[in-house]
Parts: sequence; structure tokens; C-alpha cells
Amino acid sequence: MTNMNTANRERALQIMKREGLQALVATTPENISYVIGSQLRTTNWTMQIYAVLPQQPLARTRLILPTNRLGVIAQMGLPDADLYLYSDFFLEGSPEGKASTPDIDLFYDLLGRVQTYAGPIEALQAALRDLDISQGPLGVDEMRIAPALYASLIEELPNGAIKPAYALFREVRQVKTEEEIRRLRRVAELNERIELEMIRKIAENVHEEELADHYRLEMVKAGAVPAMVAVGAGPRSALPLIERYFHRVQPGEQVRFDLCCHLDGYWADTGRTTVLGEPTDWQKRHFSAIYSGWERALERVRPGAKASDIFQAAVQTVQKEGIPHYRRQHVGHAIGLELYDDIVLAPGDHRTLEEGMVFCVEVPYYELGAGGFQIEDTVVVTKDGYEFLTHMERKLYRQ
Repeated sequence: MTNMNTANRERALQIMKREGLQALVATTPENISYVIGSQLRTTNWTMQIYAVLPQQPLARTRLILPTNRLGVIAQMGLPDADLYLYSDFFLEGSPEGKASTPDIDLFYDLLGRVQTYAGPIEALQAALRDLDISQGPLGVDEMRIAPALYASLIEELPNGAIKPAYALFREVRQVKTEEEIRRLRRVAELNERIELEMIRKIAENVHEEELADHYRLEMVKAGAVPAMVAVGAGPRSALPLIERYFHRVQPGEQVRFDLCCHLDGYWADTGRTTVLGEPTDWQKRHFSAIYSGWERALERVRPGAKASDIFQAAVQTVQKEGIPHYRRQHVGHAIGLELYDDIVLAPGDHRTLEEGMVFCVEVPYYELGAGGFQIEDTVVVTKDGYEFLTHMERKLYRQ
């Protein structure tokens, strides 16, 4: 689990200084992954794992975890963090002459030399003492720490020493590091490759579920985790989310894909629309309108642009170009360790874009009884505009 520098440490330090914090304490799987550079999954909501990101630039991060998670650490490799364990766990050494493996040997070695504390708060307190910040103030990601433990932490520290920090972590994560962009590019390319395979499988009487199953199976083979698999054909293409498949594709129908997965903790979200046979004038006209809005949104993507202005430009263009009644709640969202990674290109989000942010830009349309259309791509904000992380042709596909 070698730290791959996923965290934007410089941005984190700036935000901690602004907020007057000595450290940020991650509790959600996404924020823990961000701090240590690799995924460390929990098996239930009650399991407490924390990662401490100190303000001091040269200080090592601290990782608080239950002792039984050491087996995972041993298999993935030690992170660039000091370990603080809690709760008992027992593992016996190999009998003399019994062959073992490096990960088992490391597991046994760590059990013998890493101190164990009574519980997660005691382990966290020890980590804070070692950093000489036991009195805070701290920003604590409030989303996954058990409420009773959060309350006890507040009681034991001076008044005002704890500040909720889930939103601060999301603010730090808005601007991606080079390693994060590499991972986002990789998962986006995987998502597109399998989406193209699905498009090529579209034929008369092909079942929606056959297409969805192909996506899920190929994702698992590639080591990724499939998530939303919206595959809707004909009138069902107008359903934004599709969890049940029962329709077979017929000539002239459009198939709308909106596909999400994650790999190494980072998400991909892309979408396309395919028509089986020759598109009708209605299909061509409506796709052309949303494509124009999508292009207009991308023209506005650059540092300093307001998310709400991008939204207005996209919606007004679609309305002007052929769908006068067009409405949307957003035309895109930031993406990273979360599918919706904080900023949304929506009318109420007036935050500005910065270089290094990554967005999915989408302008879908759903009309019940007729069908829906999707075009969605991922871009990274550059100094002068944007760069695509996705590369599929941006068109109304035909099979």
C-alpha cells in the first residue's frame, strides 16, 4: 500500500491554516483513501478507521485501525503512515519448518511490534499526542465516526477544539493531483472500452439485461467495481435510473447508456446513445439539440468560470436549438473518489472552477413515451480550458 501521493498536501495545508486547524482526521473510506493513497475498506458501519493528516508539512500521517485489519495492510503493503491499533486479535506463529508467505510473516511481525490500544478514541489520542497536537484544534470528518465516539472526543478536548471537516476534505479534494488524474484517466478509458463493446452488441431482440450483464462481467474481470448500469432501450431509454431489465431492442429504437464504475477508488461516469437502424428526424433533432448544449457547456469550462454560468449556458442552448421546454437540475458534476465529488454544474452552485478540477459534463434528455438521450464525458480543467479524459466519438451512434 505504498503512498502514491493522491493527497493534495499543499492545498490541505492551506485550508487547515485558513481554518486554524492542527490536523484533519478522515473517517469515511474515501477520505481515508485520499490521506493514505490506497483503499482500506471497512466491512460494516460500526468499524472505525481514521487517518490523521497533520498540518506540519514534514509530519507523517497516522492511521488508526482495528488490529484485524493488519492482515489487509500486510497484503497490500505498508502505507506511508504510522500505525495505531486497537482491540485484541490473536494469530499464532508458524510451527518451526512450516512454510509461510511474506504477507503472513509481515502480519505476524506487525502484531508483535505495533502497540495496541483499548479502543479507536484511545488510539487516536495516542496519535495526536505523538504529533504534539493532543489539544487540537482538529477538523474531524463527522460522516463515519460513531456518534458516541464523536461526542466523547468533543468532551475530552477543550471547547471549540473540534470542527466538522467532511466538507473541508471535499474542498481539499476538488483540485486533483497528477496521480489522481492518472487514475481517473485509467478508469475512464476502461469504462469507455466496455461501453463500446456494449454498443457493438446492440442488434434486433438483444435483451437489455444481456448488455448490462456484459458490462458487469467485464468490469469485474478488469478488477473494477460496476455501479450504476443504466441500459434502457426504446421508451425505457427515458428512465434516468434503471435497475430492472426486461425489454428487447427493436429496429428504430434508441438505447441510452449511463454507466458508472470505480477502480482503485476512483470513479468513471460516461454515457452515449445508439439507434438500431436509421434514426428518425425526431431522434436526430433532439440529439442535435442536447449535443449543442453539451458543446456550449464545454466552451465555458475554464479556471474562473462559475458552475452556475455553465449550467445556464447549456440549458439555454438546448432550448434555443430545438427543445424549448428543456429543463435540468444540473449539467455535470465533479468526479474523483466520489461519483459526485462536491461541485455540481447546477443553478445554485456559484463556486468557480480551478485548474486541476475534474468534471463529468452531461446534457441528458428524458421524454416519457418517446425515449431519452445521453452524452457525457470527463474533462480535467487546464490553465486555458479543459482536456478530455474520455475519447469515444461524440455522436449519435448507429448499429
